[in-house]
Amino acid sequence: MSTRPLRKFVKRYTTLSSALQTLNQKKLVLLSPSKWDDANDAYFMDLYRAKTSSPSVLALCCTMAKETYHHWRVFTSGIDGVSIEFHREPLEEAVEGQVGFRAGPVEYLGVNELDGRSGKHLSSLPFVKREGYADEREWRIIKQCDEVREFADLAIELSWISSITFSPWMPPSLTDNLRGIIKTIVPDAKISLRSSSLTNSRAWKDAGRKLADS
Repeated sequence: MSTRPLRKFVKRYTTLSSALQTLNQKKLVLLSPSKWDDANDAYFMDLYRAKTSSPSVLALCCTMAKETYHHWRVFTSGIDGVSIEFHREPLEEAVEGQVGFRAGPVEYLGVNELDGRSGKHLSSLPFVKREGYADEREWRIIKQCDEVREFADLAIELSWISSITFSPWMPPSLTDNLRGIIKTIVPDAKISLRSSSLTNSRAWKDAGRKLADS
């Protein structure tokens, strides 16, 4: 499988309820990083908040990577997981038009590389992670708030969504129901709806069978 990052798209791995909210309300929700699993990442966000005298800095994380087992296991909740793929350009344009918003890819550095930087790189703090996370190929949106907030909304258009993929562990009966529900919520949207075959691929199994029989 290609390890090159996506160029024109970003993926948002999330829960089913969050995905349905995105479709129904046509918005993405940025949240506080305070409860992130990666304490280093949360600390950098808080450093940036303090140094810029921002009451709150909120974030939403996506990826430029193609589908991986890691993303499903770490960023979704088992059978309740959903991946929403967005056209990247209109998202970037929406962010540029909003006060306090920024978006961009995350840079992955070692401690020595970080030590070589100076205060002029302060603006990069929300977009820096340790090199051990490099395979995530993260792309994130941040919002500097002028008041203490737990969340912030970013309005979107449904045309920015190219596809929705259901968790590889989601039962077929549930995915069939969800296709109907989503088409009811967004009847005119041209969004591809599919189930991930990452952990149970007929094509992969057929290729293995051919190899074994050759």
